[in-house]
Amino acid sequence: MMGVLLTALLLYILPQFPRLYADEGSFSLVYNGGKIMTQPVTVSLLWLGTEWQESGQQAIRNAIFSLTPSRYHVKDSEVPTLGNWWETIRQYRDGSNVSVTDRVDVGAECFYKGPQLNMTLDLVTGIGRSVFSKTSIDGFGGNLTCTQLFEVNDSTIYHVVFSPMVTFLSGKEQMELMFLCSGNFPVEVSAGKNVKMAWARPQQTPGDQCLTFFQGDYYRGPPNDDEKIDSLVGFMLAKIAEEVTNPDGRGWISNDGSDRTVSSSCVSIFMGDEAGPPLFNDMERNVSFNAVGLNGYRYMVQYIWDQKIRNCALQPSETCGTNVLTFKQPKGYLKIGTTVNQTNGLQPYSPNQKCRWKIQYPTAKFISFTINYLSVAENTGDQVMICQSDSGSAQCSTIQSNAGNFDKNFNVIGSKAYVEFTSGDHVSFESRGWELSYSAGFCNGKEDVYDQEGVIGYKSAVGYSYVEGLSCQWVLHGKPGTLVTLSFTHINISKDFDFLAIYNGTMLQMANFSGIYWRSDLPLMNLTGEVMIAFATQTDKGEGWSANFYISSPVDRSKKTLLIVAIVILAVVGISLSIALITLAFVRRRSKHTTRMDLNENSLLIRAEVNGEENKIGEGPSSIVYRAESTDGISMAIKSPKDSTSQTKLEEEILIKTSSHPNIISLVGYAEDGIRGRYLVFEFMGRGSLSWNLNETGGKLDWEKRLEIAIQISSAIQMLHMYLKPPISHGNITSENILLDECYNAKLGGFGAANYCTSDGTNPEMPSEMAEDIWSFGLLLVELLRGEPLVNRNASEFFESLEKMNKLLGGQECLDLRLGIPEEECKIRALAKLGEIAKWCIGSSQGVGGGVNSPKIGDVVSGLNQVKQLFFSVSG
Repeated sequence: MMGVLLTALLLYILPQFPRLYADEGSFSLVYNGGKIMTQPVTVSLLWLGTEWQESGQQAIRNAIFSLTPSRYHVKDSEVPTLGNWWETIRQYRDGSNVSVTDRVDVGAECFYKGPQLNMTLDLVTGIGRSVFSKTSIDGFGGNLTCTQLFEVNDSTIYHVVFSPMVTFLSGKEQMELMFLCSGNFPVEVSAGKNVKMAWARPQQTPGDQCLTFFQGDYYRGPPNDDEKIDSLVGFMLAKIAEEVTNPDGRGWISNDGSDRTVSSSCVSIFMGDEAGPPLFNDMERNVSFNAVGLNGYRYMVQYIWDQKIRNCALQPSETCGTNVLTFKQPKGYLKIGTTVNQTNGLQPYSPNQKCRWKIQYPTAKFISFTINYLSVAENTGDQVMICQSDSGSAQCSTIQSNAGNFDKNFNVIGSKAYVEFTSGDHVSFESRGWELSYSAGFCNGKEDVYDQEGVIGYKSAVGYSYVEGLSCQWVLHGKPGTLVTLSFTHINISKDFDFLAIYNGTMLQMANFSGIYWRSDLPLMNLTGEVMIAFATQTDKGEGWSANFYISSPVDRSKKTLLIVAIVILAVVGISLSIALITLAFVRRRSKHTTRMDLNENSLLIRAEVNGEENKIGEGPSSIVYRAESTDGISMAIKSPKDSTSQTKLEEEILIKTSSHPNIISLVGYAEDGIRGRYLVFEFMGRGSLSWNLNETGGKLDWEKRLEIAIQISSAIQMLHMYLKPPISHGNITSENILLDECYNAKLGGFGAANYCTSDGTNPEMPSEMAEDIWSFGLLLVELLRGEPLVNRNASEFFESLEKMNKLLGGQECLDLRLGIPEEECKIRALAKLGEIAKWCIGSSQGVGGGVNSPKIGDVVSGLNQVKQLFFSVSG
């Protein structure tokens, strides 16, 4: 029996869904002289079945109410409204040239709650007949109720809505009800008086054809969280469209003898298409839709036949005018058709178009184009042309199909570009348009800079980001050995994808910046000679960068500079050192690092006097640090090797790359004497080491200063770990190697143990050298909280005291007693969080794991900034 029914089903259904193909250009709907519903329409609803949810019924009522175009206050919506959908239906007119009504309302409603299993067509017809008579309604003993009786008139559509709980008795009479999703049946409401009742049902089994739209690559979920209700809405609205354009069977019908209507002409366009229909997606709610209604509802509606473009559509298709549209913004989009998620077109574009655009931005070096999607059928003659001028196709890129044989990204050199699109007489449903984005680029290739001072950078227009695929260089031409200063005022580039790199004249990379830098984090770099700034982008997710530059002695572009190499000898007499010091970076705002010295006639020799023991300010295993005064009165710190075997080459190389950071000690020069080797000369930090300050004057280092020191040193570590390629590990982060200036600004020194990290970047785990730096920084945070170092750095005493901190009880045991616990609750909580960050850095075990759970310095910096915000927040 089941086999017979399935065979009958196939024979019945297949003729109902003729497929439209691209070569059916002659297909059309024609008017046959019958009735068209041109007056305001009401839809009376017969809710048949139980377990209706009010939310589902309200979604259906709202969909009908949303068909009236005049109810929308926002006329331009990215997603078609149901009002737009209805405007497509309104193009159909009667013999007097009057269009379909512009108003649709919900009319009377009746509710049947009687037996609903194994229903027959006769029973359904009987219920439909009863809603026109109060006596008949009463005969159902309360199982049929109405808000008001249905009335027989020419401006009402009668619609039965089946509940998902309704089932039908197997049999030929119920074939349509069982296997179609919508239809009609006649009802004799009185002697000789018949009305037509439309009906629609929801999905009843998995794979039911009523879920045609609820599948495919673009489908995420039902728009109103109920597939059965949402599919029901689509078929109901399609029946309403059919009723207003062909109520008596002699309205608008296909010209090929298949009796297709405005809605049934397009019902099969996605059958067999695994990709499914193009749908808008709300990724936050994980739902899909192709139309919106009033009151925030979204819907999935069927395509209808658009007589003007001779194709299936969801809204009236736009056509371009004859004038050229000019765009003067640095970024924007050009498109034909309605774009869905910038990846597809919603419906076919109009035939016989010629659209033209002009893009113009005066300061642009080039205009970059990216094709976001292209849906143009092959062998149609439809094409997009992108040109450098409007004087012909000689300098144009032509795109004719979506076969994939074209570049998606390309540039037009200059400040102008022209785009033209043409479509032919017939457009297939596969030709659903295209969208391209454009961006004006403000740099291109290399720019040589010979001015003494000025501003360089890539600064996008306000409110816009930069362009993907940039590769630009600025070369500042300073004479060898002379000062070149870069003071960055703005850095906002996509982290880890786009980069701003600084190179010296020998193409040694001095720094590499990526991400967003704020105020005090903005780099100030003192360099020498020729400097190149390279800016490369793989995304368009940032605003750009800018820097003020100063070249103390610019190269005369008309002359060639003669390089002179100088070797300086250091003389040592007893404990008195007399150093002939070559200054590599002059002090403008603050001393910075420099490169090895290639000197010309403008280099400056400075003599510094050092009295040995009297000026000794520090000592390590392999070197002694002295304070020195130059002949012009500048204080310096000179690191003197204890013997000639001491190696400073790696330390110097690392300092050259890092001391541009405001919280890393600046290397200002070096000298050699041929006896003890190489002497390194640093800026002098007036307040000495953090260790000395905590021990001797700890009371002056209040919580605000200590928190700022922690943030400054974390920023220095971030420079080493994240911004340099390859990354650098410090290897000896202690309070002795943190130096303070007169304003308590902290700088990281002691780079004798620093080295390049051994990881090649392919291991997702953090290199162990970085983990050791983080571990040492955690101990430093404990020292800032306690005011003294741990007696045993490997002991667990700090865990016990920090646990007390967490409970905010007995906190004086783990805080510096000279400062005590602050009175403000926000500051207490901030110090507690600082303790948590210390524990996080140190790790649950006291070893250095470097595993996936080890904190990265970027996370630590972010946490410390949160502590600062909390510390200075207002308690209330």
